[in-house]
Amino acid sequence: MAQRGWLAAGLAALLLAGGWWTISRVRAQAVPAADTQTARKGVELTIYNEDFAQVRELRPQTLTQGNNKLHVLDVSKQLDPQSVALHWQGEGANLPQLIAQAYDLGVGNSENLLKRYLGQKVEVVRYGENGHEAERQQGVLMVEGNGERVVQSDGKFYVNPAGTIVAPTNPDIITIPQLSVQADSPAAQNAALEVAYLTRGLSWTADYVATLSPKQDSMALECWATVTNRTGVDFPGAKVSLIAGTPNRAVVQAQARAQDSAKALDFEDGRAKSRGAGFFGGGRSAPNLEGGMPQTVGDFHAYNIKNPTTVVQEQMNRLLMFSSTNVAIKKDYNTRPPQLGDWEDGINWAEGHPAQRSEVAFAITFANTEKESLGLPLPQGMIRLYEPDSGGSLRYAGAASVENTPEGEKVYLTLARAFDVFIERCLVKSQQIDRHTVRKTVEYTLHNEKASAMDLRIAQGFYGRWKMVSEPQKHTSPDASLAQWIVSVPANSKPTFTFSVDLIE
Repeated sequence: MAQRGWLAAGLAALLLAGGWWTISRVRAQAVPAADTQTARKGVELTIYNEDFAQVRELRPQTLTQGNNKLHVLDVSKQLDPQSVALHWQGEGANLPQLIAQAYDLGVGNSENLLKRYLGQKVEVVRYGENGHEAERQQGVLMVEGNGERVVQSDGKFYVNPAGTIVAPTNPDIITIPQLSVQADSPAAQNAALEVAYLTRGLSWTADYVATLSPKQDSMALECWATVTNRTGVDFPGAKVSLIAGTPNRAVVQAQARAQDSAKALDFEDGRAKSRGAGFFGGGRSAPNLEGGMPQTVGDFHAYNIKNPTTVVQEQMNRLLMFSSTNVAIKKDYNTRPPQLGDWEDGINWAEGHPAQRSEVAFAITFANTEKESLGLPLPQGMIRLYEPDSGGSLRYAGAASVENTPEGEKVYLTLARAFDVFIERCLVKSQQIDRHTVRKTVEYTLHNEKASAMDLRIAQGFYGRWKMVSEPQKHTSPDASLAQWIVSVPANSKPTFTFSVDLIE
């Protein structure tokens, strides 16, 4: 008993503030069962890329004849109240008539709750050192806020009274966000209210997982959607549509966003877990579309998720959009040395300077066509590539960003810096040909430490006007300031590649 009294005294000391302490008891709102409608059916989510979504669902209602006040619970804490659209399912004169609607954000904390009891009767309960109730005083709450509290009792004002404020439950005081709907029904009946609104707190991003085939000329590709829900409410059994593109909107945030926190939750069906030899098909085939071909909606594309799923609040929910087992790819090893000019550059180019190293990038290219087992709009997102080693184990090979890619376009992805492939460059000779022309001879040493031959694309840029004088093979010019060669480099070799160019002032 002595220990219990010591704990109670310690708690009181912690809560002392200017000689008084209070604890506000917040009780859950007790709404009469007839007024509370929590059943949800036909939940549909249309989610856009940037923290924006449309919610549509049916709420079964039990109505009495005459005026009804309905409480629609489990709505987003970040909905746009001006976007709410309500109507009754069905036809006929017997349908209820909607009279008014309101959105209440709830109280959020105990101080806001007690503010709604201003002018109403409350009780102040005080406890003894043993933790048991010692005194109960009735009064009217007159002031509440900014750490100040006044209760009127027995013709006196009690300023910051010590004790716990106990307030009676009241169905008119809303503690959690909800829609309140006033409807007039010509008869007692059951009816379905369709609720639609726009909200923040729902967004999605696409990400791709690619696995190179053992033959290295194709890859298996999956596209996953990560849906993030920070609306403060779950959406059970929802039919989900994902929109690639962001329309103009006028939506306000109903409450401040909750602090960022999320738990990963994967809805895997096993197809992505095993990538043995059987994962790759022998020929081209159409992609596996989980929800059918994306639909064109104006200037956007809608991707429908095949199976209904529960989108849980404060989680990142991953949904498979589509997959293809045999997408043809072309590997690209490329390097872009520093540009050449007609002046001496002691950092990048200088005659007699030791050879300097230039890295080689590893990239892949594939066509978004039906012929190559794709042929559908690809939403923007990150792609991560895995490559099997000699023992068949998958190794991470790099990542890149996929832009919104229409059907028929090519995708070019720079994934990593090559480890076993690089070049060394040096300026062999610089010669003044005339007043306006400098001729430079450059040598590249092409290092390929890989066990297989590869093609290396060299893209050499120039400042100003230039004219190629000599080269081991004919170059191409993607633009006026660039010479490009594709050089075949044998396995475990380091051949040289030398060219001369006139740089004209």
